[in-house]
Amino acid sequence: MDIEWLEDFLVLSELSSFTRAAQSRNVTQSAFSRRIRSLEEWVGIPLIDRDTVPPRLTMAGYLFRDTAREMVKQLHETRMALGHRNYAFSGTKFFVSHTLAAHFFSDWILKLNNRVNGLKFELITGETYEGILSLSNARCDLLMIYSSPLAPMTLEDKAFPSIFLGGDRLVPVVAPTESGELRYPLLDAKSRNLPVLSYPPDTFFGRLCNGIVRFTSSHPQFNVVAQSSSSRVLHSLALNGIGIAWLPERTVKADLLANRLMLAGSEAWTCHLEIRVYTSGERARLLKPNLWQNIKGLQESSALVA
Repeated sequence: MDIEWLEDFLVLSELSSFTRAAQSRNVTQSAFSRRIRSLEEWVGIPLIDRDTVPPRLTMAGYLFRDTAREMVKQLHETRMALGHRNYAFSGTKFFVSHTLAAHFFSDWILKLNNRVNGLKFELITGETYEGILSLSNARCDLLMIYSSPLAPMTLEDKAFPSIFLGGDRLVPVVAPTESGELRYPLLDAKSRNLPVLSYPPDTFFGRLCNGIVRFTSSHPQFNVVAQSSSSRVLHSLALNGIGIAWLPERTVKADLLANRLMLAGSEAWTCHLEIRVYTSGERARLLKPNLWQNIKGLQESSALVA
């Protein structure tokens, strides 16, 4: 049995997609599927129900997932305890979601650097659920992501404490017409086939958008004209008038002020977000002395200034 099989299985259990899981693991889908089959043969029972869309864990798969997480976690921690970090970069490993890495992290880490002498860090970026898996498996020290009750995390509060860093909103935006009018107003959702720029449904933002639509009083008829897991790609498409995109408000603030984009709907079409940084009890003890406390102190001082 190969540890990569366990890691493959854990990624698949989080993403519920053979295609996205294979992409995350940087292997072809056929190779990824063979490795999952090899794990099931080793265990001796099917772990994945492939007859459902998306694929789900079988009852045995749910039971095996906890064991797999613990095995991978212990193997990585043992490797580090035996001196792995003596031969690798010794900085703090941050996993940051793509959007926050592009629009939030650099300013925040500069403020933290002013409080912590000699701070060294390694930055890993990816999709939210990849980051959750990375922290759960002790492959990063700190995880910075958006969170929302519309898409609950699988991280337990006691095992994975977090610090609130700031708020944001996921807002529907669209480029105005040449005359400055709202190109695709959500107010007309009942009577129009509105073009939408969407996220894959198995991503964090994809789940949020599905939740927003599900809990609104109207039942719009949307036409998905483009899909991408990258908010930066959808941002670019929205600026070119291709359709409506739900984007973090922080990332489009300048475009809204300059009238390059407009809000396509009311507050009912938005979702409130929290920016949080997570760690685990085990990782916190391995961090640079007082780093977690300094992150708390930075947030408290920022709140006082605000």
